[in-house]
Amino acid sequence: MTRVLIFGASGALGRAVVTDLQRREGYSLITAGQQPCALDTIPYLPCDVCDPRQLATVLDEVQPDWVLHLAAIFTDNLVEARAVNVEPAQQILEWVQHGNRSTRVVLIGSAAEYGVVRPEENPIREDRVLAPVSAYGVSKAWQTQLVGYFARCGVDVVCARIFNLHGPGMSDRLFAGRLDRQIGEVLTGHRSVIEVGPLDAIRDYLDTATAAVQLLAIAHYGCSGQIYHVASGIPLSMQEFLNRELASAGLDSVIVREAAALSNHSGYDVPVIYADLAKAQALLQLSEHP
Repeated sequence: MTRVLIFGASGALGRAVVTDLQRREGYSLITAGQQPCALDTIPYLPCDVCDPRQLATVLDEVQPDWVLHLAAIFTDNLVEARAVNVEPAQQILEWVQHGNRSTRVVLIGSAAEYGVVRPEENPIREDRVLAPVSAYGVSKAWQTQLVGYFARCGVDVVCARIFNLHGPGMSDRLFAGRLDRQIGEVLTGHRSVIEVGPLDAIRDYLDTATAAVQLLAIAHYGCSGQIYHVASGIPLSMQEFLNRELASAGLDSVIVREAAALSNHSGYDVPVIYADLAKAQALLQLSEHP
């Protein structure tokens, strides 16, 4: 029985991962964070991952075989980003290292680590030089450096670098989350117009359920110290994504108001980015034919 400790299970991706693992045999799940996941049947331990004592207490109590560290914050504040997205990951890795444990740690990266990308450079491979242009991207790039460092120290750690997710419960800090919330408000009669920023950028969108499958393939078969994309590998404009979501909800695009002032993105905005999935697809094939 693989004992799996999941930090951040209350988030959109966390819930999808928990749901997927529940369908599989051979796993004992424990979640930890500031909020429990929606499933009452899963054991939950309250924990502020930014509090070293609380984090250490949970790790010592659970003694996990796997740690899936999904907790993160989307922020433009570099101090906050480091406190949530970097320091807890370092503490988890040090706990494994200092205890000489065989625990496998899965950290979550982001396409925001790549920063400035020219259209012709796509699809992006995992070995591309990182050049983040946001506090969130910088913090995730710092975390990625921890993967390589601790793997060289003998810690079993892999990184799932995630592109653009969509699904229930996404953060309002993300376009997909804001759109989903506004569609819901239109359907319930609480708003009549959907307001969005510019829609010409091309992204790589993946639903959270499929992302969970890819992430767990990485957890099972990924090589320590390696980075693997979690993505669709399919370029899709934000306009196309919007139209698809509206059609799924039975809504017409005439209710959309697009304006540059409505964007919450500051600084450089990557015009086109989508993933090379060769490494992840190899792991998925292993999971289908173990």
